[in-house]
Amino acid sequence: MNTSRLIGRSVLVVGFCLALAPALVQADSITHTASIPLGITNWNQNITIPKFQLSPCTLDSIVFSLGGHVEGQAMFESLDAAPATVTMNLQATISLQRPDTTPLVTVIPLVQTSDDVTAFDGVIDFAGTSGRTYSDLSGDDSDTVVTTDLDDFILFTGLGDIVLPAEALGSSYGSGAGNLVLQFATSASAQMTITYYYQCPSGVEESTWGSIKGLYK
Repeated sequence: MNTSRLIGRSVLVVGFCLALAPALVQADSITHTASIPLGITNWNQNITIPKFQLSPCTLDSIVFSLGGHVEGQAMFESLDAAPATVTMNLQATISLQRPDTTPLVTVIPLVQTSDDVTAFDGVIDFAGTSGRTYSDLSGDDSDTVVTTDLDDFILFTGLGDIVLPAEALGSSYGSGAGNLVLQFATSASAQMTITYYYQCPSGVEESTWGSIKGLYK
């Protein structure tokens, strides 16, 4: 048997396999943060972040994280002719949206109260035996959404910035009595994080894509 010929064939096979192997990639991420201070609901705000523009790097996913806070006052008076258990939910519905206002991520921070009260005591004062007043209620909620949708990749890729609407709607409610007077005053704030997860071909020099990435910092 010709050993040198077998060695030559082995080298050819190894070389062919390496040629078929995918190019190595460098994975990384870029994070942008924004916050909206406490304000009376219903508010609408815009946040502006840079689009992903590290060509020839490509997106793997975009992660949207939203934290919401609600605080305020809740009051009720039961006008029923019989005792009742009254529940109140002080809450806000907060969402981060695409430019066309379709939601990216939504949270509902809330705080709940529950009270046993008597039949209406004759005075609508949100106190006494048939009413309650809560002045310093607060609640928090958070959620994270990951998208790998091609339409979102196209929307968030390119030169310049993207403007994302955000809103907080008062959505408080109460129940438990057939005849019930309710009053709510709510304020809300929000914190947002948008992270681009991407990969770059190994042929792209670290100094090149690294310096471009620095524009995001």
